[in-house]
Amino acid sequence: MKETQDLRSFIGRLESMGEIKTIEGADWNLEIGGLTELLSEKRGPALLFDRIKDYPPGFRVLTNPLASQTRLASVLGLDNHLRGLELLNGWRMKLRDFKPMPVALAEGGPVFENTMADGEIDLFRFPAPIWHDLDGGRYIGTGCCVVTKDPESGHINVGTYRCQVQGKNQITVKMDKGKHGRIAQEKYHQAGRACPVVISLGGDPWLFLAASLPLSLDTSEYEFTGWLQGAPFLVVPGPITGLPIPATAEIVIEGEIPPYGPEKLPQEGPFGEWPGYYTNTTVGEVPIMEVARVYYRNDPILLGVPTLKSPNQHLPIPLSAASLWDQLEKAGIPEVKGVWGFVYGSTGPFTVVAIRQRYAGHAKQTALVACGAKAGVVGGKFVVVVDDDVDITDLQDVIWAMSTRCNVREAVDIVKGVWTTPVEPAVRPSSRSLRGNTMDRVLIDACRPYQWLDEFPPVNAFSKEYKRRLEEKWQV
Repeated sequence: MKETQDLRSFIGRLESMGEIKTIEGADWNLEIGGLTELLSEKRGPALLFDRIKDYPPGFRVLTNPLASQTRLASVLGLDNHLRGLELLNGWRMKLRDFKPMPVALAEGGPVFENTMADGEIDLFRFPAPIWHDLDGGRYIGTGCCVVTKDPESGHINVGTYRCQVQGKNQITVKMDKGKHGRIAQEKYHQAGRACPVVISLGGDPWLFLAASLPLSLDTSEYEFTGWLQGAPFLVVPGPITGLPIPATAEIVIEGEIPPYGPEKLPQEGPFGEWPGYYTNTTVGEVPIMEVARVYYRNDPILLGVPTLKSPNQHLPIPLSAASLWDQLEKAGIPEVKGVWGFVYGSTGPFTVVAIRQRYAGHAKQTALVACGAKAGVVGGKFVVVVDDDVDITDLQDVIWAMSTRCNVREAVDIVKGVWTTPVEPAVRPSSRSLRGNTMDRVLIDACRPYQWLDEFPPVNAFSKEYKRRLEEKWQV
């Protein structure tokens, strides 16, 4: 039988790879967040914090679990030596072989080693950090997995939504409109019922990855995780909600989100979000969960994956760009050679697509489809299309192409009023709406003009192939 893959086995793997560092004595108030940011900037090792200030030994926090390409490739089940676009394309090819693996029901699991119920519940027992210096509170849920069930279809969804501790037995769960968990919650509330919820606060990186990827509405994140791990994912029916609880999770809370009116909802935020800014403090908007039970393992580990200012993302490559790449091809765009994103939360507000031009208007068509495709629509404020001789993972090379190949009058367009992320900082405060926001898109054709492609000046650089042969010959 295949060995269970949980957060502890992952930590063991990181230790064998030399990809983790233990830090003892850090303060949950800003120091853990600051060290996480500092080591993420350096693309350093994962960090395991122990003996945290005010907490007993063994109550730990793991951060930066997937911040290096080596660690990410390991979790994806790909060659650890793949880098950049090759790693992204390797993941894209693997995704094409996805076959759901049904979950395995267990009667119990390590997560039930300890239980808090009723008056014993105290979320402050866990060292939830203040991640950024202007955050409005302690965010226990950043690398979390929120489990909900659609009351109509019965479909189980696992998503990642930020969670702020509001009291010993209360936590806000910020599920934005349009997200699968929010859709299920609204169905319960429209029927006047509370929405059952389970939150894993210390899950394995495979489940976290599944919960944070833009999977289709009918895909089960648990079944996706099983496929990724190569063995059925173990779940236990929640004693309170009946929702499937990850059997090997570190910390799980179980309860419900009642249909409270705005007057009963506390302040949530601000929080340092992925675009690199603090989102506004909200009052009366973010649902609150009433916690009925807390389950945790001996010496529990909280998984921390705070959003950081770009280029400091929790993933070293924009995995969602693989979905946009596929969607471009399915839309009939030929010769797509790569998709990349910068400042990415999903694909990101700066998306770059490389093509090998085949006809007049090819680049413009590519930009228009990328602007509206599901995987690129939420964050893609700027869409740049370049020739396939440009290294789209190198921002300097992309800017070079934009600066030298783009005829601004002919090759720059604006598409108005496209759906955007709720944390878009450039939306005027007076224009923000609970129904969602829009932002214009800038489409930039940074390809050599197709109509006079043969007359465009040649590039004064040796080919990659020739330089590779020189490296091999001269060992430089």
